[in-house]
Amino acid sequence: MFIYVLVCILMAIACYMIGVSKGYSAGVCIAAGFFGNLIALLVLILLPDQLQEEANAAHALDYRDREIAALQKRVTQLEEALRSQTAEPPSDSAKPAAKPETGTPAQALFPARTTEVVACPVCGRRQRGDRDLCYACRTPFRYEQE
Repeated sequence: MFIYVLVCILMAIACYMIGVSKGYSAGVCIAAGFFGNLIALLVLILLPDQLQEEANAAHALDYRDREIAALQKRVTQLEEALRSQTAEPPSDSAKPAAKPETGTPAQALFPARTTEVVACPVCGRRQRGDRDLCYACRTPFRYEQE
């Protein structure tokens, strides 16, 4: 009987050391080691390390925050570039024709259709250069090569 109690105490100590090092409750580990002996010890050895998982989760959050900050910086740079492009006057080939007095929108003249992004010379909205109308102000797009 004395040997059995001694083995239970040793298992409780071993479970305590392993469980606490992995981030589990000390009381639960001691009770499991004392009453569950070798099975509790094996289960604790096989359980995942909660402290390591928390560290990994914190690292993932830090990485995500850094990525978000980098993307926000990139968006700001792109917005600045867009503002500087729209601040420049349009080239002669992209100038809109004068608006007629009838209230119909002027035509925007472009050299050729393209899949690149162009700015509407009337409202400044950026869109693909192969459209027939500006999606924002409905200005008709005309192309010289057609």
